[in-house]
Amino acid sequence: MNPNHAYATARQLIDPDANYAVHIRTDNGWTKPTDPNHRELPGLDVLMAARRVLRAQPVGHVQSTSPDTLDIRTGNGRLWLRFTTASSSRGQAPGDPAPGDRFG
Repeated sequence: MNPNHAYATARQLIDPDANYAVHIRTDNGWTKPTDPNHRELPGLDVLMAARRVLRAQPVGHVQSTSPDTLDIRTGNGRLWLRFTTASSSRGQAPGDPAPGDRFG
């Protein structure tokens, strides 16, 4: 996916005025940040993260695995983030992407 198309996808999914739950990919799956102040971000910050990852070198990846999920990965693969609507993710962990949905 080219960076312009990936950012357009992010803009379609993310409401700048909404809040999004943050999930971090670890060796054991998806987890929420331990600091409660880092568990949610405003939509505008999510869009900024997507934009920065796509402008970095090596270029990162932004994709959606479902209509309410945006996955962002740095180009070197060291940081994977998943953003879900804050209201839909309270008390539940996001599902792992299917093998075909994993970043290449």
